[in-house]
Amino acid sequence: MSRGDLTYDRYTSNGSEEWLMRIGPRGGPALLFLPPFFEELNRSRAMLVRTMRALAARGWTCVLPDLPGAGESGRLLEDIGWDDWRSAAFDSASKEVIATVSIRGGCLLDDVLAARGAWRLSPVSGAALLRDLDRTRIADDGATGGYTPSAALRAGLMAATPIENTLVRTVRLSSDRADADHKIDGAPPWRRAEPQSSSELAELLVCDIDTWVRACVAS
Repeated sequence: MSRGDLTYDRYTSNGSEEWLMRIGPRGGPALLFLPPFFEELNRSRAMLVRTMRALAARGWTCVLPDLPGAGESGRLLEDIGWDDWRSAAFDSASKEVIATVSIRGGCLLDDVLAARGAWRLSPVSGAALLRDLDRTRIADDGATGGYTPSAALRAGLMAATPIENTLVRTVRLSSDRADADHKIDGAPPWRRAEPQSSSELAELLVCDIDTWVRACVAS
């Protein structure tokens, strides 16, 4: 399925087919986007697509997979374990992928491609993500933040922290006190009540991703 420079393809992980979005030319150097989890993905998707389009204009192929049980996946989240997500991150990467671009929870998955460079925005522990979900627990049916992660997924998330490898760049927003290689101004889209896309924030991200990958990974 194609809409101009945007293509929807399938990849296979653990015997199931999942969707991925590709923006940019085929066959060139590719960036694998590993997105935030749960509602943070919905709130950040517009920014992700804007960033991918801008990077594609600079010659990059950008790939964004739907993880099992998320997005347009045909599988139920309550049937998914942490290992399913880690396998999907690995299986969605083509040989053209030279670096990952990970946001929030996605930073917990990029170590499965340790041979590639890893650019990270606001990495967070899985335990912190679960605390955020539990704060918005829906009392009447026990769903967590509108989602029902399985016990196996919760257990994996609870133990997960971003893994350092030899080629990582960490970027955070200026309001974040945690350590980073670089900080940029902007409001976190994953915290907004409604999905929004900031062209200013996207441009800052694009410039940093493009500069770092070309200098440190593609060279």
